[in-house]
Amino acid sequence: MQGSADRNSANSRFQLPRTCPKLSPAIFSGTQSTTTQNNMRNSTQENSPSSRRFRRLKRPRQRDSNSSFLPRRGGEILLSSFKEATMETNTGAILTKPALTKKKLEMVTALYMAGPYVLLMLVFTIAVFVMGAMMSLTDAARLDPGTFTGIQNYIDVISNPKYWTSVWTTLQYTVFAMLVQIPIAFVLAYILNNIKSRFRAVLRASFFIPVLINNVVIALLFRMLFSGDYGIINWAMGTMGLPNNTEWVKNPNLVIPMLVIVSSWQWMGFHAVYFLANLQTIDRSLFEAAKLDGASPLRVLFQIVFPMVRPAFTFVMITSAIGCLQLFDLVFLLFPDAGYVGGTARTIIAYIYDEAFSQQARFGYASAAGFVSFFMILIVSLFQLRFLGLGKAEE
Repeated sequence: MQGSADRNSANSRFQLPRTCPKLSPAIFSGTQSTTTQNNMRNSTQENSPSSRRFRRLKRPRQRDSNSSFLPRRGGEILLSSFKEATMETNTGAILTKPALTKKKLEMVTALYMAGPYVLLMLVFTIAVFVMGAMMSLTDAARLDPGTFTGIQNYIDVISNPKYWTSVWTTLQYTVFAMLVQIPIAFVLAYILNNIKSRFRAVLRASFFIPVLINNVVIALLFRMLFSGDYGIINWAMGTMGLPNNTEWVKNPNLVIPMLVIVSSWQWMGFHAVYFLANLQTIDRSLFEAAKLDGASPLRVLFQIVFPMVRPAFTFVMITSAIGCLQLFDLVFLLFPDAGYVGGTARTIIAYIYDEAFSQQARFGYASAAGFVSFFMILIVSLFQLRFLGLGKAEE
């Protein structure tokens, strides 16, 4: 009876946790040694939930020897982007080195692909640029390398009134061509953007066709249209009761209008396609929100469309200005036998061509004129970048 009472008192003093495994009652007998009871008590405490959480917190994290761990993000452990690759040497030793990352691999691939183009650019662009700069400091002519003259050619170019006449002609053409081409191109693009039928693709392709036509064909076409003897323009003016004997090609006052008409017909569609591509990137929800707010079409145009296509306007204006300042082929083809109509049709590039390939063939002087024109075009382009704010962050 006394043994039974002792066992009941031992069971009342010691209560098993819920997670403890089922144990034999014999271990709680009074004859059990104190050492055995202490060992079992320690084992029970170690199996408790709080003890397991403590051990889990204190246990060091097992790390892979071939990778490093980054902090947890979204419940996952991110591996480092650098992995080690093994390389066995001739002696049998194993060395480790970081493998090529994706960014480095893309850089190497880009260099391999751009290498041939960069080489050609170095040979045919930079080398020619340096040779032209050296030639502009000499009095070279034809096969004669000439002698060093310093900046005398630049002084002669700046002091020559014929050069400034060609500059004035080029600037007039550039301003009027941009005023005609860019607004009309944007209007055409805005109209095409509002057309929701398949006919828009046909119009877009038809606008781009003039860019693909050769300049020689374009010049011959417009010479026939503006011919004073059998031109369609004079014939149409005669049917409307207007003077039909206008010499469009030989009249000095009509040189700039003719150049503007021809270049606008050729390049207006190209600018319209570029504007259309930018208009299609505008989120349609902006137009729907403006319509719900009761905004007028003009307000939508000036407060939504224009700010969104501002980079496109900057690109078109800069490329148009550079192209107009470099005009040569249309002038040479439209006015081949009229002496550039008394010099009124001679642009900067035409002037440089005449000086380089005339009877005197002043290559050094022509090179100097080309570099002066290059710096003028560069200044105009930088001014446009500054004025239009290309590259600035949008507010």
